[in-house]
Amino acid sequence: MQTQLKCTNGSRPRILFAEDSDTVRLVTAALLRRMGCDVDAVEHGEEALEQVRTQTYDLVLLDIEMPVMDGMIAAREIRALGGCAARTPLMALSAYLADWHKGGNWHECFDMALPKPAGRSELQSAIQKILR
Repeated sequence: MQTQLKCTNGSRPRILFAEDSDTVRLVTAALLRRMGCDVDAVEHGEEALEQVRTQTYDLVLLDIEMPVMDGMIAAREIRALGGCAARTPLMALSAYLADWHKGGNWHECFDMALPKPAGRSELQSAIQKILR
């Protein structure tokens, strides 16, 4: 049996995942659900921002390169909301992180970053760490 992710209070983590690739969005959302998470999946940063304005999440996962509004802009906008939304942990998931790690740009808005594709154990470990 696989270990299920839990928040510190024992509840199922509520995760918002923004990813423009339909395939990656569907596969990753299904993986997160199998890990024990409740997942809302959206196509771009603007949709993520709207969700965060009306819903409470334990974690927001954002791809960096998305149409309409990219992950960096969405992360900045979420932080600018103030209150509970601004304190929500943000994690970047991107194929472009190799370049980002050199410059450290993701540290401006994100609590953590993982390169894509992230394996199940790597993703689960990172989420558990950020939830604690």
